[in-house]
Amino acid sequence: MHGSRSGHNELVGHAEFIGTSNYAADNPLGLGWNATIGDDEISIHMPVSRWGWNARGCSSHYIGVEFSQPTESIEITDGQVRAFVWYVKEVIKFWPNLPMYFPTHAELDGTTEYGGSDGKTDVFHKGSPATIELRSRIMRELYKWMTTR
Repeated sequence: MHGSRSGHNELVGHAEFIGTSNYAADNPLGLGWNATIGDDEISIHMPVSRWGWNARGCSSHYIGVEFSQPTESIEITDGQVRAFVWYVKEVIKFWPNLPMYFPTHAELDGTTEYGGSDGKTDVFHKGSPATIELRSRIMRELYKWMTTR
């Protein structure tokens, strides 16, 4: 899980989502992630069968998503959690054994598998209680889906 990190809090919400989605379509750095997550909206950039380049050596182990989040101080909304969970449901159609573990870019940064340290803070800085809370919200939403299907 990544945060888009434009650095412009005035672009919060749909404007940040559009900017990040457009960047994914035409980015000069060759970065690739599978989807951008907005507030009850999603932009899919590549099939779930493909791995993008978004977290160095960890890129081929996780589906990459960017939450529309211009800075760490912007919370992830309930609409973003719903959109993310919708996407996870699509992903597990192709990868049914994919573990329901959702590491952040900050958590992977600096690990041996990652292959370096970039000082990443997305979605929240390493060790942030907000990361645990976000994962709990995601798992609650996934549980609702699993118990109603």
